[in-house]
Amino acid sequence: METNKTILAVIPARKGSKEVPGKNMKLLGGKPLIQYTIESALQSELLTTIVVSSDCEETVAFAKTWERIEAPFIRPAAISCDDTPSIEVMKHVMKFYKERQIEFEYVCLLQPTSPFRSPNLIDDAIRHMLKMDADSLTTIQKTPDKYNPLWAFHLSNGQLARFISDVAMPSRRQDLPDSHYRDGNIYLLKTALLSRNRLLGGRCIGYQAKNEIDLNINTLQEWKLAELHIEMHNREQKSTS
Repeated sequence: METNKTILAVIPARKGSKEVPGKNMKLLGGKPLIQYTIESALQSELLTTIVVSSDCEETVAFAKTWERIEAPFIRPAAISCDDTPSIEVMKHVMKFYKERQIEFEYVCLLQPTSPFRSPNLIDDAIRHMLKMDADSLTTIQKTPDKYNPLWAFHLSNGQLARFISDVAMPSRRQDLPDSHYRDGNIYLLKTALLSRNRLLGGRCIGYQAKNEIDLNINTLQEWKLAELHIEMHNREQKSTS
């Protein structure tokens, strides 16, 4: 199914990172972390415009070296804080283009912290959303049984309390219902949701792709896991060549 929908991809790349300083431009497997997301976005046939939103001059300059990647501004400091929601970044980008009489029907959030998207994931997710006539979509993975919400607790005054207390706790793994979590690879939504400050809303669906590498890089430990993944991948490539 082909589409003529206008879809804006936003790649947010904030300068500050407490856990991994300079994360987005830090070399992973010989190239900046953000490059993995730029390359996956460029593989898409359905994205209309791809923009990098950053408060870092180095990141903006790097983005501009890529054909078809736009980086038309330095993101304001007011929306470049640790606690700035992604939706505020997306609204800022949409406002920038709207002021120039450019509007989009959909916006796709691609976070550099998820560098290992498979080549077709973006377009497959877009096609799935359009086929289902959904308002928003996020990529998901099945929750491992040991982390199932029915087996989850929180501490309350030093005592364990169940997160979901109004449903009987299954004693066997086989009796657990399936549950899923957001893997961070893709958020896709109709732009109308932005005015309601919703990243996911309306008719919201999940897209679960097979064989996706589930790794978000937010800590040094996760960075080391990413390096290990690349090292193992390179070894496999050499052994089969």
